[in-house]
Order: sequence, then structure tokens, then C-alpha cells
Amino acid sequence: MVLAWEIDVDRMAVALMSLAGDVRVKTVLPPAPKDPQEALALLAAATHPLLSGRRVLGVGVAVPGLVEPEEGHLTLAPNLGWQDLALGEMVQKVLASLGLAGVPLIVENEANAAAYGLYALGGWEVDHCVYLNLGVGVGGGVVVDRKVYHGARFHAGEVGHIPLNPDGPSCGCGKQGCAEVYLSFRRWNANASKELLSEMGDKLAHLCAIVLSTLDPNLIVLGGPLVGATGEELLREVRRRLPKYALRVHSPEQVVLSPFGREAALLGAGALAAAQFIDQMAFAEVV
Repeated sequence: MVLAWEIDVDRMAVALMSLAGDVRVKTVLPPAPKDPQEALALLAAATHPLLSGRRVLGVGVAVPGLVEPEEGHLTLAPNLGWQDLALGEMVQKVLASLGLAGVPLIVENEANAAAYGLYALGGWEVDHCVYLNLGVGVGGGVVVDRKVYHGARFHAGEVGHIPLNPDGPSCGCGKQGCAEVYLSFRRWNANASKELLSEMGDKLAHLCAIVLSTLDPNLIVLGGPLVGATGEELLREVRRRLPKYALRVHSPEQVVLSPFGREAALLGAGALAAAQFIDQMAFAEVV
């Protein structure tokens, strides 16, 4: 088995998965508390009874923030109120208390984890994909050549702050007209209507065209609470408007819905843990 932990503002979750991505057992917890130590203690308490008789080969943790995966250092998770945490070290100590000392660990941004899970488990034969998580804001995860792409400062995928209209409404980042100003789930909840759906479809098509032109992925996969609420209707609006913004070499069918719904980040954390274990085994055989 591999162990997957998800830490988020609307829930936490624990899953044990096979190396092929099959979920054998899952537990959903309340939202992460403001104290990260308390959050990890709750995850450990939920994990302990699931471990009996199971061998854990790797652990993956998904968190909504800026993460340096190799060290597991969390620079900032604004929606959790966490910053500058040696999160990897903290998780390792908790794992040791569960008898999992020394088990390979990867800590990853939730959108990056979801993007990798979609690549690995989504059933598409692609080497390049981008996941757009439409929720409180707009997050993105990028897979290039079958690996998560982090960028020079681990900020790759921050598409929510691409300005779609420099004269638009103010964004929390200090700029105007950013993608997440137009595409937040909060905005949809406040004024759900056909007119708003049409506008959101247009803005999302604009954003997708920018992503297609910049990164040239095989697929852009849409997920998150906004997609959960609007689903196929939003997808139709995006596909209908994409030719207005995109190059002719790009097709509306390159934009698809996530098949994993709310579970994308959790599954991705497990898929990353499995991939890390398999890579280490392959390296050990070569050496």
C-alpha cells in the first residue's frame, strides 16, 4: 500500500491505495485546523487503525500552498494560514510515531498532485497535461514529460493570477482582472445564473487558450467545486468559445472534465507516492 494524506480548507482525508491507484480504504476528516501540529495529529489518529496488517511503501501529502517538494518545505498556504513550515520534517516525525519511520515521503501542492493523478490514473494516454482547480481561487498543476513541472521557484501553475482584463475588478494579489476574480466558486454561489455561466465560460476559454499557447499540453483538465456545480454546462460554454481565443492548431476537445471530482488531490498524492517508490526500486536494481 501507499498512504495518501490530503490537507485542505474544506476537509482533510486519509487513504490507503495500491501501487496501481486502487483505493482500499479512505477516511474523510473535518477541515484542517489553524495549528499545523494539530492537523497532523488528527491525520495520524485517523491513520493508525487503518495500518493493521498493511505494509506502507510510500507516503504522499497534498497541501494547498507553495511547496518545495524535495525538502517538503511549505513557503505559504494562505487559505490555511500556514507559512514557512518545515512540513516534511513535521510529517516524518508523525509517521515515525505510527511505525513508518524511513518510509519515502513526498509533500506536494494539491493542484500539482491532482495533475499527476490525472496523468497517471485518468485513463488518458498523454505525457503532458494541465489541471485547473476552480475553487476559492484558481490553481493549476502542470505535468510535462510525465513529471510534475514546478518552475524555477516552485510557482509554476499559478494561473489564477493571469490578468484576463487589466481594467477589471481588483484581485487579492493587488492586480486587476485576474482569472480567479472571474472564476471563483464563491462568485458562482453568490449569483448563479445562465448569464454568469456564459460569462464564466468565456473567461475560462480565454484562460485555457493562454495555457494551450504557453504550455501546449495534450489536455487541460477542469476540476474543483465550480466544476462540481456546473459540470457539462460549463464545459460546453468553454468549448464553444475556445476558438475565439485559441490558435487553430488547438481543439476544443483538448479541454475535458476531471473524472475524479473532489478526490483528485488525494488520489494524486497516492499516485506520487507510488511513483516515487517504483522509481527508487528501479534505481536500486540498476545500481
